Amino acid sequence: MSTKSLTVPENEMLAGILKNYIGELRVEIIHTETGTYKKALHAREKILLGILRKLESAAGEGKPGAPLGNKAS
Repeated sequence: MSTKSLTVPENEMLAGILKNYIGELRVEIIHTETGTYKKALHAREKILLGILRKLESAAGEGKPGAPLGNKAS
């Protein structure tokens, strides 16, 4: 699997978009009454939070454009 690099501005923009969407998703979760749908929304939130952590980790390591592949912790 190949990984793509992001520039610092691209990383920051994508992180901002994700944060905004996650906030909206949380509101939707709160207002959802169907258990199955709420579970699916929580699963989506978990994936998006993982992506956001990767973006923030790449930015925090001072590696602009660091690949967003799997990293050993």
